[in-house]
Amino acid sequence: MDARLRWTERSRELLARCGIFDLYRSRRAAPDGREGDFHVLEAPDWVTVVPVLSDPVRGPCFLMVRQHRHGADLVTTEFPAGLVDPGEDPRATAARELAEETGQRAGRLTPIGRVSPNPAFMSNWCTTFLAEELVPAAGARQDALELLETRLVPVGELVERAGTGEYVNSLVVVSLAWYLRHGGAPA
Repeated sequence: MDARLRWTERSRELLARCGIFDLYRSRRAAPDGREGDFHVLEAPDWVTVVPVLSDPVRGPCFLMVRQHRHGADLVTTEFPAGLVDPGEDPRATAARELAEETGQRAGRLTPIGRVSPNPAFMSNWCTTFLAEELVPAAGARQDALELLETRLVPVGELVERAGTGEYVNSLVVVSLAWYLRHGGAPA
């Protein structure tokens, strides 16, 4: 059944290397003979980390980060996240990003979901990990070009505000869905 919908790549041309992705023009043919040029971003896989802890007053909370996002030119509140380095296991990436961005490490790190961020033109995948039993990580520091601050966000606040205000990153919404599906507390 899929054979009726799959396009076959005829040729591929590298148009630009842009640090965190490579841009290609891909000439493809449909099963009915039509051909066209499509643009594909070859990018490394990503991870998103959902750090959860309990606040004595506010109950279950997420440890999130606020930072400026250059594409949308706004400050967002997001889960810690980052690129998987070549040859690196996504779980190791999740542990590294959690430590770098929040100064915490997880006693338990569980994969809870995986999505293709935008299969229309991107080649990569994003794996979401649940981080529990948080403790301070010795020697953790942010990347040279990161400027961020941590924020404790009650689970109920994120459930109510996901997709609005500073919570507009689509991977925050997806990761929240994975957390709730995994059995996380909705409020």
